Amino acid sequence: MKEHLRTVLLRLPQFLLMIGGLILMWRTERFFTFHTLGSILELASIVGVLAAGQTFVLIGGGFDLSQGAIVALTAASTAWLAKDYTGPIPAALVGLGLGAMLGAINGFFVAVVRTNAFVTTLSTLLIYRGAAFVLLGGQPISQVMAFARLSAGITLGRTVLAFRAFVFLGAALLAWLVLRQTVFGQYVYAVGGNAEAARLAGVRTVRVRVATFALSGLAAGLAAILWLSWVRVAKPDTGTNLELDSIAACVVGGVSLQGGAGSVLGAAAGCLLLQSLATMITTAGLPDEYRTLVAGSVILTFAAADALARRGERR
Repeated sequence: MKEHLRTVLLRLPQFLLMIGGLILMWRTERFFTFHTLGSILELASIVGVLAAGQTFVLIGGGFDLSQGAIVALTAASTAWLAKDYTGPIPAALVGLGLGAMLGAINGFFVAVVRTNAFVTTLSTLLIYRGAAFVLLGGQPISQVMAFARLSAGITLGRTVLAFRAFVFLGAALLAWLVLRQTVFGQYVYAVGGNAEAARLAGVRTVRVRVATFALSGLAAGLAAILWLSWVRVAKPDTGTNLELDSIAACVVGGVSLQGGAGSVLGAAAGCLLLQSLATMITTAGLPDEYRTLVAGSVILTFAAADALARRGERR
């Protein structure tokens, strides 16, 4: 009986959010059209890639608040290289590598130095965004055309679906395969569920945790490239609040904030649902701040449901 109650508590917020979202979508004129749904997939691509990386960290028992700042710093570095020094491919590789390195720095402090993940990533959020400001000298880099091809796409009827939407779907599928079909993925679940038991079973918990943060940073590097392909401008405030959107997408998709449970496909679905709500907010003419309100409310509600559902497990 208790197990059924935990399941209900965990799924009830998702169920209510989905029902509410479907009602709003149904009442929105011309929502269920290929053009609108394709637009949602494109708009969700950047947060969706971030959510795929965030899922590794959350399942592994961590928390990454620095994703948006990593997007800003890697976008600035990639744009600087692509526009003045190298072609798009070398610049993209540097951006991906830099993102993974910045994420690994987070993992080092959390897993090796054993600082709190929240404090660590909040600190590096400030450091990385400050570094982006210094690199750019406070001025944006505009007209970054190196990755413009990702904004092109496949024509389906009267709609063009940008390639960045397919990058999002591919990243989500790859991350799902890593988590579900590899030994490393099983280690991530084990470390997030009970780190001490995993260590006694022979799992190198430090390496696993560092790797999860590195993957989160890698996802942020990829998201920065997608951002440049879309906006074509790198600024110090690029990616502000994207980390909140990725966390909200994860918890809506059933990823536990306490570690050890969840899936990438669930996070991707949560991202699409939240983007659908955001699209309706925009269509209704409401200020963009309402998106932040929705994200914060979602995180708090799902965190409370998760805590209540797991209360009996901690006794």
